[in-house]
Amino acid sequence: MLAGLFVIFGGLFVLVLCAALVGPYFIDWTGYRAEFEREASAILGRKVTVQGDATARLLPFPSVTFSNVAVAGGPGGQPAMTVETFSMDAELAPFLRGEVLIFDMRLVRPKATIDIANDGTVDWAIRPSSPFDLNQISIEKLTVTEGQIELRHAAGGRSHLMSEINSTISAKSLAGPWRMDGTLRLDGLRTAIAASTGKAEGSGQMRLRLKADPDAYPLVIETDGNAGIVNGAAVYSGQFKISGADKNSADKTSAELRGTDGATVKVSAGKPDPGFRLNGKFSLDHQKLGVDEFRFETGPLDNPYTADGKASIDLGLKPSFAIEASGAQVQFDEAVGAEAGAGLTLDQRIAGLEQALRDLPKPTIPGTVEVKLPAVVAGDTTVRDVHLSAEPTDGGWSVKSLAATLPGRTTLEANGMLSVEDHFGFTGSLLLAVAQPSGFAAWLSKDV
Repeated sequence: MLAGLFVIFGGLFVLVLCAALVGPYFIDWTGYRAEFEREASAILGRKVTVQGDATARLLPFPSVTFSNVAVAGGPGGQPAMTVETFSMDAELAPFLRGEVLIFDMRLVRPKATIDIANDGTVDWAIRPSSPFDLNQISIEKLTVTEGQIELRHAAGGRSHLMSEINSTISAKSLAGPWRMDGTLRLDGLRTAIAASTGKAEGSGQMRLRLKADPDAYPLVIETDGNAGIVNGAAVYSGQFKISGADKNSADKTSAELRGTDGATVKVSAGKPDPGFRLNGKFSLDHQKLGVDEFRFETGPLDNPYTADGKASIDLGLKPSFAIEASGAQVQFDEAVGAEAGAGLTLDQRIAGLEQALRDLPKPTIPGTVEVKLPAVVAGDTTVRDVHLSAEPTDGGWSVKSLAATLPGRTTLEANGMLSVEDHFGFTGSLLLAVAQPSGFAAWLSKDV
C-alpha cells in the first residue's frame, strides 16, 4: 500500500507537469501560468495555484519549472498538497511526435495529506482524470527530496506521518512498470524502501514488490502481490517474507591470516548463519492486516526447524493483534545457549535471555501471543513442551501462563510480569520442580 501511494502521486505529478507542456489549450506561452493552473486543476479535481515563480522553454529541450505550488482540499481550508519546487526536462524528439519522455523530474519538499475514509476510500484516488494516454509518457528519473505525506486513517482514528522522503523513481510508462529506491521515516522510524511494479491491468490491479529495511530492527521485510484501488479503496495481498539480518556485525564471510612473509591474505570463513525466516500469505485493507498462514524457520536452509501459525492485526478504533504458533521444533542462535559442550554460567544465560528479549520488536498496540512447541533448541539447551500465553504491557510482557521442561527433567511454570526495559526482571508466581538435580546443575553452570 505504501508503494502504491508513491505510484499514485508520481503519476499525478507527471500528469500535472505534462499539462504545462502538451495540454491542448496550452499554446500562449505568455500566459502559461494561468493555463497550467487550469489544466492541473482539471486533472486533480482540486484548485491548483502557483504562488511563486514560473518558467518554461521549448529549446534546446522542453522544460518547465514552478515554485510554491499549492493544491486545495486539505483539512480546515489548508492545502492538501504543497510543493516548494516542481520541475521537469523532456526529450524534444519524442515530444514532437506526441510522446513525452521525461529524462529528469524534480520534486523538492512536496507535502501532502491523504484521507482514508471509514469505508477505505482514498480521496486522491477518486478525483483525478487525465486527457493523456498513460502509455505515451515515460520517466527516466524522478527525484523526490525531503518529501512528507500525512496519512489520516478514519477507521482507526489515527494519523501516520511519512517524513524525510528521499527517493529516485522511474517508469517505462505511467501505466507501469514503476521502480523506486529511497529512504523515509514512518512515524519516526527510518527505513530504506525499494519497490517495483508490473503494468496496470484492465481490472485496475498492479503487481507490486516491496522491500523495507528498518534501521531500528535486525530484519528485512519483503512482499510480493497484487495491489490496486477497488471502489476507491486501496487493497494489497500476496506473499511476504521477513528475514533476520545482523546489521551490527562485521563481515563474517572472510577472515585475514598473516603469512610467513608478514603479508596478510583473506580466506573464506564459511557461509554466515542464515538467521530466522518468516514467510506466508497476507491480505491488507483499511480495516485489517490478515496473515492466514505463516511458517517460521530457523537453522539450515536445506533442513530447517519450523513452526506454523496465523496472525492478524485489527486496524480499527481499538487496534490489536493476535499471533498463534505451533510446530515440531525451532532452533535459535546461541544468545541463550552455547555451542554444544561449551556450557555457560547462570549469569551468562540470564544475560543472553535478556538481550534476546530486548531485541524483540516492541508492540505499540494490545495483543496476544499463543505458542505451543514440543521443543525449542538454543545452542546447548533443549527446552521441551513449551506453552506460552502472553500480552505486551508498558515496559515488558504480561505472562498469563508459561510451562516448559528444562534440562534435568525440570518442570517450569510461571505467570506474572516480565520487565525488559528499565530493568530486567520477573514479578509473579514461579514453580521450578527439579526431578534430576545433577543434570539440572550440570546444565546451569559450567563450574558445577
